[in-house]
Amino acid sequence: MSPEPRPQAATQELRELLHRVEVAGQHQRAARARQTGVHQVELAALEHLSLTDGLTPGELGHRLGLTSGGVTALAGRLIDAGHAERAPHPHDKRMRVLTATESGRAHLAEQLAPVLAPADRVLAWLDDGAAELLGRFLDSLAVLKEHAAISTPGPERAPTSEPYSPALLM
Repeated sequence: MSPEPRPQAATQELRELLHRVEVAGQHQRAARARQTGVHQVELAALEHLSLTDGLTPGELGHRLGLTSGGVTALAGRLIDAGHAERAPHPHDKRMRVLTATESGRAHLAEQLAPVLAPADRVLAWLDDGAAELLGRFLDSLAVLKEHAAISTPGPERAPTSEPYSPALLM
């Protein structure tokens, strides 16, 4: 026997709560960045680099919505600070990947500790069964959101007769 379908209003309320959590997290990261004088995009880059085995500059730029010039400047700041390093791509030696260093991971952990503290407080309320269910839900949601982000194409470029884009001429 299948469970009763959840009323649409309850599903909508849960969706709104998830959205509210995401927006509150963005707000809290921005507040933390302001408080510590760290650029929010640098923290976001370190989060992406720490959750992966490394990203090419193009992949990092796609994730953060940065141009190649913006990624170059960002990577330079992270490398100069000792938070990231460039390494040969494991499969294509012509390419480079950016990886978080131990110093970068420690810096990120220090910055995120206050951001993650509210989640720690609420997670302490859960019993083992609820924690397992929530863990499966969040893992599935993260996988689906990552897949949606990866499969979202960039903007289509309008055809032009100009051989160079205006950005290259500045």
